Amino acid sequence: MVDENESEGWEETQYESLDWGGDEENTSSSVSLYPATSKPSQAAIALLLAGFILLGTATTMNGILNDSEKIQGVTIKYNEVMSEMGIQVDQEDNEIDESFVRQVLKFGMFWELICAILTFVAGALLVMRQNYNLVLIGCAAAIIGLGGLLLSTLFGAIALYLTFQSKPEFGINDQDESW
Repeated sequence: MVDENESEGWEETQYESLDWGGDEENTSSSVSLYPATSKPSQAAIALLLAGFILLGTATTMNGILNDSEKIQGVTIKYNEVMSEMGIQVDQEDNEIDESFVRQVLKFGMFWELICAILTFVAGALLVMRQNYNLVLIGCAAAIIGLGGLLLSTLFGAIALYLTFQSKPEFGINDQDESW
């Protein structure tokens, strides 16, 4: 409980001696506040979906790589499509062989994995609203990842649009360039 003797000794002039924080010498420690929207969260969800699609595509490529019957089928199909289109291959037998198909699938699998990792990292940074440039790289990775039926490209483009819309939430002010 508060003792009445303590409150009686308080004078109104003692308020002036309190430090209210406004008497600092010309040092500006202002904090800029920006209106928070749900656009970064929506962009992060789009990037996470794109990342899972890219990861699924890489897993599918790995499954094809580990099955010799599927490699043979892909090789035959590529050769049929090439002959139907009239495209000539600069090889002795004018056909694509299984080693070339394996190389293409390995490259594609690693490409999809790298794009998926960048996309997941960008999604996490979007939630925290940090490192705007790395978020843009992650959106670009989702776009060029070319996951199943180009869904990752679509989700990456949506995330990129929403990221551009939420630029002030990263602390980046639009500069007036009307000169």
